[in-house]
Amino acid sequence: MYKRSIEDTTNKHTIQMMGQVKNNVIHYFNEMENILAYLANDDKVTAFFAAAAEANAADPGQAPLRADVGKVIGIYENRHPEIAGILMVNAADQYVSNKLDRMIRDPLTSESWYKQAASNPDEVLLISKPIGRNIKAEHNYSADQVLSFVQAIKDPATGGVLGVILLDMELSIIQTAIESVSLGKSGFVYITDAQGGIVYSPVNPIVYRINNEWLESGYTSIEKTINNRSYQIMQDRFEHIGWKIVVVFPFDEAKSFVIKWQFYTVVIVLFTVFLAVLVSWFFTNSIIKPVRKLRRIMQRVEEGELHLRFEGRSKDEIGQLGDSFNKMVQEIEQLIHMVYSEQKGKREAELKVLQEQIKPHFLYNTLDTIQWMAQDRDADDIVEIVIALTNLFRIGLSRGNEHIPLEDEIKHVESYLIIQMMRYEGKLSYQINELPYQLKKSKVLKLILQPLVENAIYHGIKMKKGKGHIRIESEARDGKLVLSVIDNGLGMKPEQLEIIRQGVIHVGNPEHKDGFGLFNVNERIRLTYGISYGIEVHSEYEAGTRVEVFLPL
Repeated sequence: MYKRSIEDTTNKHTIQMMGQVKNNVIHYFNEMENILAYLANDDKVTAFFAAAAEANAADPGQAPLRADVGKVIGIYENRHPEIAGILMVNAADQYVSNKLDRMIRDPLTSESWYKQAASNPDEVLLISKPIGRNIKAEHNYSADQVLSFVQAIKDPATGGVLGVILLDMELSIIQTAIESVSLGKSGFVYITDAQGGIVYSPVNPIVYRINNEWLESGYTSIEKTINNRSYQIMQDRFEHIGWKIVVVFPFDEAKSFVIKWQFYTVVIVLFTVFLAVLVSWFFTNSIIKPVRKLRRIMQRVEEGELHLRFEGRSKDEIGQLGDSFNKMVQEIEQLIHMVYSEQKGKREAELKVLQEQIKPHFLYNTLDTIQWMAQDRDADDIVEIVIALTNLFRIGLSRGNEHIPLEDEIKHVESYLIIQMMRYEGKLSYQINELPYQLKKSKVLKLILQPLVENAIYHGIKMKKGKGHIRIESEARDGKLVLSVIDNGLGMKPEQLEIIRQGVIHVGNPEHKDGFGLFNVNERIRLTYGISYGIEVHSEYEAGTRVEVFLPL
């Protein structure tokens, strides 16, 4: 019963698909015939054909008329991309076309298609595979790729033939209509003309083994064996042109469908039994899996990954336990952040207290008095050192501002170097490279160079035999402001350099007592600008030391 039902359904489906293809093809034929009718009744086209009785092909007055007809043809070609070309030939062998042209000088009026149309002026002729024509196409279409529609144009007054219109339609539009239907894996559709010649067929070896006499038998559906395989062949006719549409599909595909469903039935039964066994396992696993997941997250949180959260898909007891765990981890993370913020604020407060311990007005007044007393006694060296000390304190206080222009920071460290040169008369010299103009007003954290210069004097130059030199450089590098303090002091051995570098990072560790001043500068920079900025120390024993400060530009 199921087999018969499948066969009936397949036949109905095939008839429906065949009718759909037939209607689509007829639609395109009617559309091409309508275009020919519109062209035949167009004023410019009728004027072109009528002019053939009054002028010859060499008449220059025909050029504007042919141009107007070409524009009319272009309108239809642009709106219908399936048109491969339109050619109009009048009785004087004048022709107009945008995409078709004459190959040799032989008259087009002597072509077979022209004569057939002139002999049957009341019909639209369909010519499949138009070979042997004296016509070449713009895109070099072959005869197998086009279908020609030909219609004669009659004189309304005399009834005589004034010329012929030829329209080539691309067969690809019919191919698209045929390929849009589904006939299983091996089924296919093809079309024959009134003489039994194939108008369109897909690439299939079976189509050439179908005897044309089978289609002329009058049956709409027959069964034939081709290459030891049974096929059902169904056909239908295009009444007004005598063409046929033929559908071919193998019987074994429909039968295999029944066999497949027998197989599927057995598989479904076995699968149902298997599924019943798995249900209990999935039910148990739905409880165990979330617990294991929560346990793994707890272990990772214990290792410090406080950003992790348990994502429960249900609101059962496990989901509630996960929500409580998430809240606990979130509160721990907030507490750690709060402690960090408090420590940062405490450190900044300590720095401000240290800076405010100096009474600026008292120091300024005292230093001003010393400066005037030294000038009265012509003690120029004392005046110079007092001015340097005044600048040192003034810039260091900066009215409580934490950030100052780079040129003030350079002036501050220069004042410090002047004082130190007074102290170490023949022991120390310095050089401050010219500050680039675009960097002068850059805001930097104050009092970051003076501790580095102090380290260079006390731990580098002071330990060296002979005179020492300090150089300070400023530059923009890779989007950052880089300040460098370079000395030619004693330098450091690799193990000493590593201790200093560790001291900069781990000053709280008793193993790293050195580098406290460098740590303070580095810590202030990191607390202010983030961990992407800070200082780097480079040194070579008996060659000198270079300390680089990286700040945002």
